[in-house]
Amino acid sequence: MKKTDSKRVVREYRMVHKARPERIFPLLCPVREYDWIPLWRCELLYTQSGVAELGCVFRTDFGDQWGPETWVVSHYRPGEKIAFVRTGALRTTRYEVILEGDRDDTALTHLTWRQEITGLNPEGNKLVAAPGDEEFQAMMAALNEMLAYYLATGKSLSLAHAADKLREESAG
Repeated sequence: MKKTDSKRVVREYRMVHKARPERIFPLLCPVREYDWIPLWRCELLYTQSGVAELGCVFRTDFGDQWGPETWVVSHYRPGEKIAFVRTGALRTTRYEVILEGDRDDTALTHLTWRQEITGLNPEGNKLVAAPGDEEFQAMMAALNEMLAYYLATGKSLSLAHAADKLREESAG
């Protein structure tokens, strides 16, 4: 048996939004993300219901160093948690979003976004080991703003504003 010494990194980001979990959860779907993430693109490969569900499969290619990746919804508990296994040629990622509503009925939802990224080969290990937490935090801050805007207005931020926000967060 050959053993590869894969590198692993875990990243987390927390958000709070003024909306109930039942309103936010459906937006965490490869189909519904088109509503609020202007840069979102995917190829939906399998869904019985037409939206996210346990076993839903889709593919992304963000044109970055990771290349095309296939996602599978591995956990699906409406209003509480959605998780994905995401894999490509260089890495595999366990990605989960946990939603917790405030107990005091203030209609606030706390979201925890967690990624566990594992390199699959020497090239993937280099990318996993490279500093990337600032990039992740910037991306998530921009995503946080996009979600807040959508929840407040029912509309997506303009593509130009979203791209500017990503650049600002990355630089800042």
